Amino acid sequence: MPSVEHSSQIYFLHIPKTGGTSLRKIIESQFLPEEICPCSVMQDLAEMVKRDSEELGCYKLIAGHMGYTVPSLLSVPPRIITMIREPIARTISRFRYMKQHALGMTRAPWDHEPFLDPAVAIEDFLSFQPMRRLITNFQVRNFALDFDLTQTYTDFDGNAIDSKLNKLFAYTETEMSDKELLEKAKKRLSSCAFVGITDRFTASVELLCHTFGWEFPMALPTLNVSSPLAQLSSPLSGQTLEDIRSCTALDTELYAFANELFEQRYQCVLQSASG
Repeated sequence: MPSVEHSSQIYFLHIPKTGGTSLRKIIESQFLPEEICPCSVMQDLAEMVKRDSEELGCYKLIAGHMGYTVPSLLSVPPRIITMIREPIARTISRFRYMKQHALGMTRAPWDHEPFLDPAVAIEDFLSFQPMRRLITNFQVRNFALDFDLTQTYTDFDGNAIDSKLNKLFAYTETEMSDKELLEKAKKRLSSCAFVGITDRFTASVELLCHTFGWEFPMALPTLNVSSPLAQLSSPLSGQTLEDIRSCTALDTELYAFANELFEQRYQCVLQSASG
């Protein structure tokens, strides 16, 4: 558990496609609406920071797709909640989500026309360079990187980009080595008050409720699940799986580390329940 003094403020660092929408429903039920920060995406956070840099500290709960930028903006570290998912499964889920949302659209996501084709394959998703940069060790970068929202970021052609987490990850680079990225992500992850594992969702909710003294919910929500229309048309080839593994090698190490953290903490819950 973290050794530094933390505030009573909670930040749910929601990494997309980790089962976080369902978990967020449980978390938000513990707070009054006015206690929850209205920002849930990076562009809204940027507007708040530009308007009033102190406002973020006024809420008991902050939750959303905003990476580690939120803790870097707070004077006292919040208690952080997060979920980590097996990287190949998360990458496939991200593709299915994008494919589902492209159905019926007239403008191609990321201005890439193949995404409008209902038969688009995950191989196209992996070969499109902005998307490949986005998914590369996405979970590690959620923890290792934070952004200065007062500045304007640009793509590789010098064009200004929106302060969206996806755009920032797709079009910005870091001077940190892979080793430095992973070490920083592990250090920050280990300081979290709660680290859940997507494929152990029920046990994760047990640990979450034990950690914060909340009642276990009567029913577990299942939200933001991909439509059957977005399922993969065929099993992935060995080459495609290897391609995903090459993009998520650091995420795989972080996932193993997260499982160790989770197991240590969950065993304490089981021991306290049996004692």
